[in-house]
Amino acid sequence: MNYRPQPRSRVSAFTLIELLTVITIIAILMGLLFPAIGIAKDQARKAEARSAVMGITTAVKAYYTEYGKYPLGLAVTNFPNQDVVFGQTPTVTPKIGPPAGSNQLLFDILRNTGATGPTYNPRAIIFFDGKTASDPNNPKSGFVPSTAAGGAGKTPGAFMDPWGNEYFIAIDGNYNNQIENLDYTDFQTTNAPMTGVCVYSLGKDGQLGSTKPNTGSAYRMGSNVSDDIVSWQ
Repeated sequence: MNYRPQPRSRVSAFTLIELLTVITIIAILMGLLFPAIGIAKDQARKAEARSAVMGITTAVKAYYTEYGKYPLGLAVTNFPNQDVVFGQTPTVTPKIGPPAGSNQLLFDILRNTGATGPTYNPRAIIFFDGKTASDPNNPKSGFVPSTAAGGAGKTPGAFMDPWGNEYFIAIDGNYNNQIENLDYTDFQTTNAPMTGVCVYSLGKDGQLGSTKPNTGSAYRMGSNVSDDIVSWQ
């Protein structure tokens, strides 16, 4: 019998240079993609904070419409006839008015929860309904759960922004339709926001106003100076 050798199929493969070229291209694309992902996430957090800030503002105003007064709770007796601010963080002291404590005290009223909520919301109306933060050890974007046992120093029931700080809510406690504080230039005379409620988040840097030197006002120039998310601009 006559056996003829079978022709071998030719297997194509990347050369070393081609493989290195592909790896280089992938590395370049990943380098371009990662900053874009970070920017997109940051924009999403800002959008979430803006939505929450406006939602809180609406809730406080809805309470005012229902009861004819603001949900100041114990701040009425502790700081009579003064503009006050709810919200706290270990590194920031509010500069709008006397600190009334954690925003948990306000949200207990707006949500009709806790020990004092029903006292100041006798009609049991839910003015604000938000989700619970998913991570009790590092609560962000929601309410600090009661199981958090303080949530890394954070108050159970407090409402946190996407960066893990409490939202600040300044309320016109003397009912002159402006938020003012003579010790802080942003809220003096003509600079004082002409509204009954100012809500703000500290933003990504976790600082009140701007950390840049010689930039003037912390709030009135908005994003040109500060990354704070505010309701009155």
